[in-house]
Amino acid sequence: MKNSRLFEILYLLMEKRSITAADLARRLEVSERTIYRDVDALSAAGIPVFTQKGQGGGIRLMDQFVLDKALLSREQQDEILFALQATLVTGGGEEGETLARLTSLFRREGGDWLEVDFTDWGSRAAERETFALVKSIILARRPLSFTYYSSAGEKSLRSVEPARLVFKGGGWYLLAFCRTRMDWRIFRLARMEDLRVGEGNCPLRRPPERLEKSDPGAYRGVDLELCFAPSAAWRVRDYFHPKEITSEPDGRLLVRCTFPEDQWLMSFLLSFGSQLKVLSPDRWRRILAREMKKTWEIYETGQTVSGLRAYPYTRGGGEAPAQYKEVLSMEERKFCQCCGMPLDKPEDVGTEADGAPSGDYCRYCYQNGNFTAPDAALEDMIALNLQFNEENGHPFGSREEAEQMMRSWFPTLKRWRKA
Repeated sequence: MKNSRLFEILYLLMEKRSITAADLARRLEVSERTIYRDVDALSAAGIPVFTQKGQGGGIRLMDQFVLDKALLSREQQDEILFALQATLVTGGGEEGETLARLTSLFRREGGDWLEVDFTDWGSRAAERETFALVKSIILARRPLSFTYYSSAGEKSLRSVEPARLVFKGGGWYLLAFCRTRMDWRIFRLARMEDLRVGEGNCPLRRPPERLEKSDPGAYRGVDLELCFAPSAAWRVRDYFHPKEITSEPDGRLLVRCTFPEDQWLMSFLLSFGSQLKVLSPDRWRRILAREMKKTWEIYETGQTVSGLRAYPYTRGGGEAPAQYKEVLSMEERKFCQCCGMPLDKPEDVGTEADGAPSGDYCRYCYQNGNFTAPDAALEDMIALNLQFNEENGHPFGSREEAEQMMRSWFPTLKRWRKA
């Protein structure tokens, strides 16, 4: 109790520089005699505290005490306050008192000199509550159960041992050991629902050094040359590095960059609408043109949104009208969720154990409720499709283009999709 009171006296002196024994006694609910004994104890410990009599007097600290004892530069002090402020605004309510005390300790004018907010614009209160709950569970080393929705929309119940909160790619994630999958997993906080704290404590586990498992063969980049309208300048300069941007005399911006070739890239490029023109490669010009045609059809022809599996002109093996044939694409048809073969004809569909048509697989991959090659791996399927491409006149483009497409698309198919 005495040590706590001594710290409180020292903190008040750092904040106010001078205070009377009577004021300290009232604040700490002790006698003035006790205050003077505490002052003697501080002085004996090497704290430069002294008393000054007369009007305006009181118990004081030497003016240079904070700087001499802190042993921190102003830049280092700013870094400490920044870290505390960042923690406070992301849900760490307990750090508020510590931040206030250190602000006074470092003699900053006011406590609102810095604001950090990692949440999205318009973020819901539920996301902040989830952050605060997960943080408290990590510190308490308690297990956690929740309902989780994957990026593909699949719902699952997970039981995990939370290890670390991670801010990556504009969102908050939980790195945890998943008891359901018996391996480390990353969960986006915005997709977690119905959080429940488990019983007992979690064992100590060492998290992996990398958030994602290193898989050199999984990454396939594409070199893009993009032209943006002047009206998109604010987004372009926010997102791309200055060295990737070339300004044209008419205000247009040329961007040369490299991106992973996946579904996200298409969504990102389409988000610019008419403000963007892809200059190269031609393959991505065709991809965006095809997607824009599909969007136009939704609004101009009354066509419903078809998604990846159920394009209306291919259901039931029906023939598409001539004006739509050119826009039938991978994204519009139903494909085997193992080898990627189009399931345009009923006879191409595999069978379940009861003889019913499979909703996901072709007859070459799936018969009578079982895979025809149960031990096949993703690499085996890619190799098989590359061989087909070579033997049939390269319908998927050159070997390099075909492999890029397969490595970005096949991991999204049901059989190869990672849990």
